[in-house]
Amino acid sequence: MTGSLEAKRDPSFDPVRVPGDFEREFPGADGTATEVILNLTLAGTVTINRVEELLAQYGLVFKAFNVLAVVSGAEEPLTPTTITGRTFVGKTTVTSVLDALERRQLVRRYPHPASRRSVLVEATAAGTQTCHEILRRLHTLEAHWLAGMAEPDRQTLLRLLGQAKGLLSRAQVPPRPAGGAR
Repeated sequence: MTGSLEAKRDPSFDPVRVPGDFEREFPGADGTATEVILNLTLAGTVTINRVEELLAQYGLVFKAFNVLAVVSGAEEPLTPTTITGRTFVGKTTVTSVLDALERRQLVRRYPHPASRRSVLVEATAAGTQTCHEILRRLHTLEAHWLAGMAEPDRQTLLRLLGQAKGLLSRAQVPPRPAGGAR
């Protein structure tokens, strides 16, 4: 493949491309489809890396901030199941993330009044303040990061990303073929 797959810093505007013989090497493949997936993945990774550089200043990682932002933005305390449904974090991971946020006194958990098997989670004052500070800085940085992209290009990108998100959300991965490589 031409182009860099380095997700940390690649200041070029060149997309990652597959070699000219890609479709011959991988029958049934579509070179531009692969290029789109590679570049979406790379752009997403670079974006998360930039966001995590900011979050590291607060001792947080993306998953923890995602949970904190959902809990902090809620109008009422949430159950872990509700938090899972509103985040990018899986159910088993939510518990460990909540443990870490609670140790840092950014959220608090207490027994659910109607269900002995559940708890409710709410942001502490420190959690809400931290979340708002991060969001203010993040949104300012987003404007700075994309200042070089014209508004019509942003709108086109948003439309295309929405289309890709929809197509990929509907996509299915078929079962592994019998007798395939181990």
